[in-house]
Amino acid sequence: MEKHPKYKFVFEEAKNFLKDIIIRHNMNISILDAHMQQEQKFDNLFDAQRRLIISLQNRVMMPGVIQFEKIEKEFKLILFDYDPNKIVTAYKNADELLEKFKSKFNLKKTENKRNLWRKFSEGIVSGSKFIASFKNKKDFDDFIKTFAHNKYTKAALPMLLSKEISGFGFALACDFLKELGYRDYPKPDVILIDIFYRLGLSKSDEQYEVYKSIVEMSEAVGEDAYIVDKIFWLIGSGKLAGNKSVGRNREEFIKSVKTKLQRLALDVEQTDIQIK
Repeated sequence: MEKHPKYKFVFEEAKNFLKDIIIRHNMNISILDAHMQQEQKFDNLFDAQRRLIISLQNRVMMPGVIQFEKIEKEFKLILFDYDPNKIVTAYKNADELLEKFKSKFNLKKTENKRNLWRKFSEGIVSGSKFIASFKNKKDFDDFIKTFAHNKYTKAALPMLLSKEISGFGFALACDFLKELGYRDYPKPDVILIDIFYRLGLSKSDEQYEVYKSIVEMSEAVGEDAYIVDKIFWLIGSGKLAGNKSVGRNREEFIKSVKTKLQRLALDVEQTDIQIK
């Protein structure tokens, strides 16, 4: 099957599969519309700085160590209510911020370069320098929009962020942009990577390739990348009602769609034989 028809077919299968899950668990189908809605979630650079910190914490193992949401009151004091200019003025480097965290939270053994608090501090300082380079929200927004031309320029922005901000890999950079409300930036996490690669929608399981395939699918089906991302993520995570999962259905979905794709390929092959 050609790429674009395949994108359309799998996307329709995903929507129907997700609706079946909702019905199966006696949930109102309107919950799906609620998941697809997303307003721009920042009003100023302080909000962008806070979101950057949350995305930095979304690395493996880090949420349980940092516990940002649990002790945010203390973080706000240390980070000047997320004012990026004040952060870069107060902390010339990551070591200075780490010393502040050590004192406040009684941290131990932070000398190791792989220490998660050290990594977190490096990300905050470098990220603050990046956010502080913009005059205001409009300046930041205009910068983001310059990358909206096509799938290649859209992919260039997360790459740039991953270089500018310590600890921001490609996926976390996408997470940051997506959660700020930029709907053209899907996050190629483990769920989407697995689905897109195993269904042959992406030629590899590398984040960049899966990201491009998600963007290509969004263009093929006439939806923004956020919606494509969300539908497949909901299938894989089952998190239709807050953080409580109704069950992970990734394997069932992949198996079902693979079977249907094989049938379609067989039908096409038989049609070609009859024509010949």
